[in-house]
Amino acid sequence: MFRELVEEWLEWRSPRMVEREVEVPISPGLATAVVGPRRAGKTYLLFQLGARTRSLYINFEDVRLLGLKPVDFGAFLKVLTEFGGFDVLLLDEVQNLPHWGKWVRSLLDKGYAVALAGSSSRLGLREVPTELRGRYITRLLFPFSFREYLKAAGFEVGRAGSPTSRGRMLGALRDYLTRGGYPEVVLKPELAEDLIKAYRETVVYRDVVERHRLRDVRGFELFLALVERSFCNIFSITSVHRELKALGHDKSKKTLANYLKYLEEAFYIIAVPKWGSGKTPVLQPRKVYPVDMAYLPKGQLGRRMEAAVAVELARSGAVFHYFRERGEVDFVVRGDPPLLIQVTYASAPDEVDRRELRALADAAAATGGRPLLITWDLEGEVSLGGFKTAAVPLWRWLLSREAYKVEWKKGG
Repeated sequence: MFRELVEEWLEWRSPRMVEREVEVPISPGLATAVVGPRRAGKTYLLFQLGARTRSLYINFEDVRLLGLKPVDFGAFLKVLTEFGGFDVLLLDEVQNLPHWGKWVRSLLDKGYAVALAGSSSRLGLREVPTELRGRYITRLLFPFSFREYLKAAGFEVGRAGSPTSRGRMLGALRDYLTRGGYPEVVLKPELAEDLIKAYRETVVYRDVVERHRLRDVRGFELFLALVERSFCNIFSITSVHRELKALGHDKSKKTLANYLKYLEEAFYIIAVPKWGSGKTPVLQPRKVYPVDMAYLPKGQLGRRMEAAVAVELARSGAVFHYFRERGEVDFVVRGDPPLLIQVTYASAPDEVDRRELRALADAAAATGGRPLLITWDLEGEVSLGGFKTAAVPLWRWLLSREAYKVEWKKGG
């Protein structure tokens, strides 16, 4: 059985893959788990690692591995040695294996480097088995970034200097905001609607309803509909509690807060707390964003821009909040000083809502933060009275996560 799997892997040829921009540390005696939304490309990231190292890939959803027991571990080691040894073991869906933590720990003790992928709800740091503590790290993989999307779509990142090349860049950005970044959706756009529906149902029912054994499925579905209605807006547990009660579903606020946490842990939503509250109370209103723009209703490009910024901040590991006093600022990114981000669908100074600028000015005064206006196609400086802020197009900001200066090389 093990010998057959190894021989199949050694004969396997990798399909076309988009190089992912996620660094996965590989070191003997260390386990690294790739976590993130379902269908974001975690298995293909393991293949990418396999192409760089002498590695062995095993999928523990293979029917031939059903019923594995600890007594089979010795046979596994024997086959590894028979084929000359491997530096890295790539274990997919290993959480399906009984006592999987002990298997991985034993491999680490033998000096192997191990990379894992699978159900993120079971591979996250909160769920890691005790025997792996201190020898286990995670790396987050989201759907394609804009840079990765350009690669997948066949564009080369380049300088968008001329009107024609800038128009191509904006067209690519519009497509990205509309389709989202799920790899299969990007590569098979004709199936986009069906795929996104299937992804949503899998996350909701397998990773939330089944995993947490929710009995009132109808009540949870109503709660989920209210969450989705609030995408890119403030979501209040207290308000939703009243609304559900009026519909005959009298859930406690604690239960509703748990529902929201389950959706976060399943990587369906990003819930953003308010700035300046210290330790965030469980019931405090959050701004909620989908983990991919494809989950938003059709149209609404301004909301899609804001969601793309939220996802990119989460991808980068930033700690961020929203700001709300007399006005609202979309994001406050923690730092010294903090970065204040307002997102607007504007291509000229007179298209910027003055209320958004006043809110940005108030937040800058209150936090000492650096203001930034992320726009559709406005670049330079925007002012309101004595207040000034830099403006940068969304495409440039998305590409500047690694390098601010980019080149657009397709067709001038």
